[in-house]
Amino acid sequence: MIPGSFSYHRPASVADAVKLLSDLGEDARPLAGGHSLVPMMKLRLATPAHLIDLHGIAALKGISRDGNNLVIGAMTTQHELLASDEIAKSMPILHEAALLIADPQVRYRGTIGGNVANGDPGNDMPALMMTLGASYR
Repeated sequence: MIPGSFSYHRPASVADAVKLLSDLGEDARPLAGGHSLVPMMKLRLATPAHLIDLHGIAALKGISRDGNNLVIGAMTTQHELLASDEIAKSMPILHEAALLIADPQVRYRGTIGGNVANGDPGNDMPALMMTLGASYR
């Protein structure tokens, strides 16, 4: 099927994304990897009037250290987790879990933030993040 019509927005900053989501309200949906939202739109189970694509926001990407904490941006893809020496060295269980997510095409586009925020009960990443004591902001 073909999704219904919608307006597409690609903000360049977190502040711009938050403003769009606030201004557009319930008619807007943030788009991370899109692996859950896009199929629902194709089946017309989700019909947002506005999509807010978060891929242009550099501040939401990356893997870094902050003291003893490992900081992973919400828009960091599963592929980037797999490619990270820091993840492989300091959190190998996260590396192993990312290897089990779907297939390479999904891992190249799917994000850690979208994966966790979607809350699919069949998804391993939310339970792993709880086990690791992850916090979000």
